[in-house]
Amino acid sequence: MQLKKRLSLLLVMVLLMGSLAGCSSETPAGEAPAPEKQFVTIVTGSTGGTYYPVGTILATLWSEKLGDQGIVAAAQSSGGSVENLNMLKSNEAQLGIAVASLGYFAMAGEEGFADNQFEDVRLITGLWPELSQIVVTESSGINSLADVAGHSINVGGAGSGTEYGTLKMLEILGGLTADDYTAEHLGYSEASSAMQNGQLDAMNAEAGIPTSSVSEIFAGKTEVKMLSFTDEEYATLKAEAPQYGQFTVPAGLYPGLDEDVKTVGIKSALFTNASVDEDLVYQLTKTMYEYYEDIVGSHQALESVTLDNAVVGLPPVPLHPGAVKYYQEKGIEIPAEMMPQ
Repeated sequence: MQLKKRLSLLLVMVLLMGSLAGCSSETPAGEAPAPEKQFVTIVTGSTGGTYYPVGTILATLWSEKLGDQGIVAAAQSSGGSVENLNMLKSNEAQLGIAVASLGYFAMAGEEGFADNQFEDVRLITGLWPELSQIVVTESSGINSLADVAGHSINVGGAGSGTEYGTLKMLEILGGLTADDYTAEHLGYSEASSAMQNGQLDAMNAEAGIPTSSVSEIFAGKTEVKMLSFTDEEYATLKAEAPQYGQFTVPAGLYPGLDEDVKTVGIKSALFTNASVDEDLVYQLTKTMYEYYEDIVGSHQALESVTLDNAVVGLPPVPLHPGAVKYYQEKGIEIPAEMMPQ
């Protein structure tokens, strides 16, 4: 009787093992094994800005074109440049969009990164110029940065490149300190809604154009205008913050914007960590530019993101070796100070 029980138990075990074998993930004979999944996160910005929609466009492209290699990319909204660089440093993301100058400050341990240096930050490519778009309500009476005194202004998300730039401009051009105005730290879409609800007098949307939240506020019922920078103001700003360039927001870009607006801006860039796999960065860079025509019409900001401009107008932050490999294949001249050590 005991022998019969043992044989029955043995039979059950054999059948169970056979069943599990039949359900295994072994590759059928003659078929190549499926590639191992590589999850790539690109951290961006608020949903009402430019970083998030463009990050989503790039993530979709990479997943579509590199999916057969196991690459699965996704865009993640965030607080913006500073948070993105910190997430790259802590390996919480593989890619991040940030204002180019902040990438340099992070690498050098300067400005807001004096106690949080990120020596391993690496560039992949330059992107579009981030234009400062300071929108104010007509009822506020604000006609210059100095007039912001006594009013509320959205300076951008805490730790964002917008916050850094807005505070610099209010200080250098407006002669204001943080005690002179009420600073809010909202996402662009939230700031647009707050202006339309009469809860906010001004906002700065530092982004590639057009910017959806700026379109929203100009299309709303609240009467608004965009502040223009004089040539003298630009010269003053550039003397203290040489990373800024001079740009124009063209008339007609937003509903009711009837005249060109002179403004300032800084180029944005795609960053990564030196520890990220070289072949992965090579494939991501190559795919972005080899399929450029597939994505350029998806957002106006991408029109200035061309291979010829990939390393133009950027600070001396080293490129990632994976990006260097692709640029050298395409004959792109790389400045010596941007070559990895």
